[in-house]
Amino acid sequence: MRIQVLADVGKGITLPINYNHLLVGVIYRFLAESNPEYADFLHEEGYHVDEKRFKLFTFSQLMAERRHISGDQIHLRSTLTWFVSSPVETFLSHFADTLLTEGKLSLDRNHLNIIDVKIPRTPRFRSEMQFRCLSPIVMSAVREHDGQRRTHYCLPDDPELSELIRQNLLRKHQAIHGRTPQDDTLSFRFDERYIQRKQGRVTRLVDFKGIKIRGILCPFRVSGSVALIQTGYACGFGDKNSAGFGMVEV
Repeated sequence: MRIQVLADVGKGITLPINYNHLLVGVIYRFLAESNPEYADFLHEEGYHVDEKRFKLFTFSQLMAERRHISGDQIHLRSTLTWFVSSPVETFLSHFADTLLTEGKLSLDRNHLNIIDVKIPRTPRFRSEMQFRCLSPIVMSAVREHDGQRRTHYCLPDDPELSELIRQNLLRKHQAIHGRTPQDDTLSFRFDERYIQRKQGRVTRLVDFKGIKIRGILCPFRVSGSVALIQTGYACGFGDKNSAGFGMVEV
């Protein structure tokens, strides 16, 4: 399930273009005010599958009809829309509890009044679907380069991308349900026509607390296990979801 937040920016606000860490801060503060123990668990531990840890939530970029980027800042001049999603009811209930109680969204030095909080309709999941990104999709892998093992961020044409996404979703499904789904097939492919139209400029480099993360903003088609597709919709496709990556909509 996901929550849609609408906030009033007044005469407008200005944020650093790399604002993901501010939104992460909002989420953990809201959780801590509602249930400190759960907030500590999620921040320090999360949901384990083998050696992997998942927070099992994701969120969108900040969206506004009137917005423009100038240097390393983004200016938002109309009603702000923000989506937060998780398959974990505990997470959403604690987040919404503080959100509704406070009625404000504090970003940097800006305190925005909440206009409305909605629960969007959940789509009907099928074995083949098309999505667009509400935040960049990141898929990383550790690979050897010049004799050293380094983190590599996949580009749209990476031959291993689809399988890496599938394996990632399998682990998330296991973290949520305690098992993998009966149907574990999945094929993931970015929209080649869109990439051609954008002349290949579909990646975005995000600075998250000093770490440079390369993500992909491009529509895609996915087919296979309905359970895995639903998992991707609920807690994000790819990795680094809890830092604000991988959120999509139909």
